[in-house]
Amino acid sequence: MNWLIWLLLATAVALVGLYFLFPAQLVAALFGLVRKWARMSAKSVVVDGVTWPYLEGGPVNGETIVMLHGFGGDKDNWPLYAHYFTKRCRVIAPDLPGFGENVRNPDWHYGAEAQTERLRAFFDVLGIGKFHLAGNSMGGYIALNYALTHPNQLKSLTLIDNAGVTSKNKSELELAIEEGSNPLLAKSMDDLDRLLKFIMHRQIPMPKIMKKDMLEKLVRHYDFLDGIFWTIVEEALNGSLTARLGDVATPTLIIWGRHDRLIDVSCADVMAASIPDNKVVIFEDLGHIPMIESPRETADHHIKLIAELESRAAGG
Repeated sequence: MNWLIWLLLATAVALVGLYFLFPAQLVAALFGLVRKWARMSAKSVVVDGVTWPYLEGGPVNGETIVMLHGFGGDKDNWPLYAHYFTKRCRVIAPDLPGFGENVRNPDWHYGAEAQTERLRAFFDVLGIGKFHLAGNSMGGYIALNYALTHPNQLKSLTLIDNAGVTSKNKSELELAIEEGSNPLLAKSMDDLDRLLKFIMHRQIPMPKIMKKDMLEKLVRHYDFLDGIFWTIVEEALNGSLTARLGDVATPTLIIWGRHDRLIDVSCADVMAASIPDNKVVIFEDLGHIPMIESPRETADHHIKLIAELESRAAGG
């Protein structure tokens, strides 16, 4: 057994060395393991001269599902959730412009309307026909706008605690906005811990090295992200999609966490009352990001929707 003990010691020393000497590489390796578990791999494509990084997994001939991350997020928000789809579906999760490894052009507008048209170009380059579209928070706002502007491309729409709709009750985030504050950014580890508690009701254990990596990115792009935040707020306030919900022609699944402090759960009632073909799922013990807080439980409802639509299309 001596060789096993020495092997374990050597592995421990190597990991400690990576932690202190090459933290970015270790974080990349951790994300790589999660991607592999989700049967996803990193890819990129050039769209109008801009390189779009994205994750893709699952059979090419399977039902295509596109997943859009929220503000401050990126493509790696999805593998824990995508794992439950990639055995039979093709899943695509891009870094939206302004986030992750995508371009950060200070001259661009990053509201939902502009991002919708960039996405359309991305889908054209990938040669995607009709597909299922899902989005969380800001990504849900963009997904909802996409359904209103390009309905013929979509088979279904899944909105997970999406922005862009006026709620019946004001959330903590809305109250902060009224005071001119943006609580979705962080400059210190204490700030980050506050932010994570603000976003998630069911706290997910996160290695300290991943928290450090997240904080470093938030600090590095703080001003740029803050600019995007207020752009989205202004667009949502001036051109709320609430009045257009009745025009959504796509079967829609609305998922919400009862304890969402960013966007009040009453938004789900507003959308359910207006979107013609919809189903609502409220999780009583989750917050703003159900697909991360409880990926399997959330995915079960999404998978059921797709199966029902397949059956409907087959005349079942």
